[in-house]
Amino acid sequence: MMHARKSLLSIAVLVALSGAAMADNSIVNTTQDGSTNALNVDQQGATQSTVNINQKGSQNTAGTPASGRTPGTPISQTATYSTLNINQNGAYNSAAAKQSGNNNAGSITQNGGSYTLGQSATLDQSAAYNTATIGQQSNTRTSASITQGGGNNNTASTSQTGNNTIVSASIAQSGNYNLGGITQQGNQSNVAAGLTQTGNANTGTVSQQNSRIYVSANVQQNGNNNLSNVQQNGASESSASTIQRGDYNTVGVYQSGNSEYANIQQRGDNNYASSTQTGASNEDTLLQTGNSNRATVSQTGTGTWSATNTVGVIQNGNNMLANVSQSGGSGNVATVYQH
Repeated sequence: MMHARKSLLSIAVLVALSGAAMADNSIVNTTQDGSTNALNVDQQGATQSTVNINQKGSQNTAGTPASGRTPGTPISQTATYSTLNINQNGAYNSAAAKQSGNNNAGSITQNGGSYTLGQSATLDQSAAYNTATIGQQSNTRTSASITQGGGNNNTASTSQTGNNTIVSASIAQSGNYNLGGITQQGNQSNVAAGLTQTGNANTGTVSQQNSRIYVSANVQQNGNNNLSNVQQNGASESSASTIQRGDYNTVGVYQSGNSEYANIQQRGDNNYASSTQTGASNEDTLLQTGNSNRATVSQTGTGTWSATNTVGVIQNGNNMLANVSQSGGSGNVATVYQH
């Protein structure tokens, strides 16, 4: 009987919301307190509008993400100069939202869930001048995904702090004047990140601090004025990979602690790459093809697991220069090939 009442109430709320969502400056505010609540909102053609969703409890959903061939039914806002905020507190919650139109801001926040099935958040924006943020704190098992496409001057960032067991984040941007993000701090176990940018004036950055066990990071950029920065502090099993393919590239990558591995590739114009790995097994591969290359690698010691420490720099074309420094540790090898 209670479930029937809850279903009727949800239907009534959604009907009321869909009726109000067509006007300009419309506001949708919803608050749910309890478990197993499900909510969806479709706001269309509403300039300078707001959607605020607050859910407190466990196993709540605000929209459903696409899965495989199933399109899903995310919270949808088709508008300009509008904002969408989803806040969830509790265990095993999920949120999925989609914004269509220019000059919108979307944000999802999930806090405090110590449940084995964890939290997930996806935010999809199409068009230009949008900002997207996802914040996840003090959860067990989290995933965050932001997709921005079809426009310029978009910004995206995720922040995951104090989470435990399988933490992941990804950002995909397509268009001009991109900027990226992904910061993960004080997380435990299987920390991962991915960032893909296609278009001009990209930036990048992934920073994972005090991360442990597997740790990984992945940045790809395709387009002009690229910059990329991967820092993993207090890493553990580590890894990092960045690929850049076109014009004013720069990379970075800094890893500290244990089994680090880094793979950097650059192909095309004003390249620069660097990689600093401090203490433990270290390994590195740098490949640069084309124009004003430069590469700097510094690995500071320790090695083993049957003695790693390896570098290997290949540069192919134009104003090449390479600096390699390995200090202390086990089976050091360095190979530089310039052509």
